Amino acid sequence: MAQCTRFTCSHCAFGIDSWDDGNPYFADAAGKRHYFYHPGGESAMRAYYQVETALLMETKTFAEFAQERSGNEGDWLCENCGRQTQRDPRRDSMRCSGCKQETLIANSRLEGRPCPKCKNGTFKGEFTGIS
Repeated sequence: MAQCTRFTCSHCAFGIDSWDDGNPYFADAAGKRHYFYHPGGESAMRAYYQVETALLMETKTFAEFAQERSGNEGDWLCENCGRQTQRDPRRDSMRCSGCKQETLIANSRLEGRPCPKCKNGTFKGEFTGIS
């Protein structure tokens, strides 16, 4: 089950959601990411592993394959320009694709942070649901 928190600016009401489970993926041989959401994410990942390793004729265990090819993109907000993006901090650049600054912050850490849209308010989080 994934939990969602909605962060809303106290001044301009700009809102952004933060899901606690991220976006798990496997990268294929060309680097394209294939996402596996719940429910059934792990079994779908194992099925993908079997197909991919059969195509590549690899004999890696699931754990070896997952270590090499898996990741989890989270939701990030640029504190400078307000652009929302998804990044895997283990594998992706943490530079904003909009303003090119290194000012990305995980959506889950927005509580009390200044709003990049209006620059006058701060974010307050509220639990909004489970999927």
